[in-house]
Amino acid sequence: MMIRRIMGLGVTTALAVSASLVLTGAAAPATATTTAATTASTTSCSRLASAKNVSAATYADRLVRAWGRGDVAATNCYASTATSRTLFGQASRGGIHWRRVSAEGAAGTIYVTYHDDARGGDLTIGVQNVGLRPADGWHAAYTARFRGEPKAWNAVQWSDNLIRAWGRGDAKWTAYYATPRAVQQLQSIAAKGGPHWTRIATEGAAGTTYVTYRNTVTGHTLGIGVSNAGLSQGDAHAAYMVRYR
Repeated sequence: MMIRRIMGLGVTTALAVSASLVLTGAAAPATATTTAATTASTTSCSRLASAKNVSAATYADRLVRAWGRGDVAATNCYASTATSRTLFGQASRGGIHWRRVSAEGAAGTIYVTYHDDARGGDLTIGVQNVGLRPADGWHAAYTARFRGEPKAWNAVQWSDNLIRAWGRGDAKWTAYYATPRAVQQLQSIAAKGGPHWTRIATEGAAGTTYVTYRNTVTGHTLGIGVSNAGLSQGDAHAAYMVRYR
């Protein structure tokens, strides 16, 4: 369900609310600062639909979609340098599972919040209101904050994390990294996999990364298949195959 709350606040109320809503510890950047876009940036942004007069929620939606598909150029048009750094520091491709759940206004900024339906975290983007944006409309998303969003990992790191979680008997995180079928297969080997698994090989084929581990005590090998497409879309449960010998 999508909830949209954009509140018209008087000056006194806005200042009182903004103290709890400001995400970076600083006020929105001055218009004179944000208008200092380079010619190169303006040229690269000209291929996009105008953002000068779109609502803050729509503006944030466009930013999250651009980051979601890993479009660095478009993301840099909507976002400030700091915001772009925050987004790509979390994941090189944000994925497709972000759902807008609220938009709240305070002191000239609309804070738009999204929930990650796959991985469970939240992202709040702060966007300057229409009348306060630079003349060309770009770089108006000046702050971003993640809450409860697990870090994005590549396929090998994802598999390693799964083996660690299973190794210590952590059912919650084992179920996060793996599909129900893969969890069932791991638990049929042992409820707690133990600490003796060493990664010995990785290879990719047909959209899957296969990671192989050897148990240094028993000599058994364990192969994990991780969906590259699933990871690129921001899915949880990307480890879908288990082979134990």
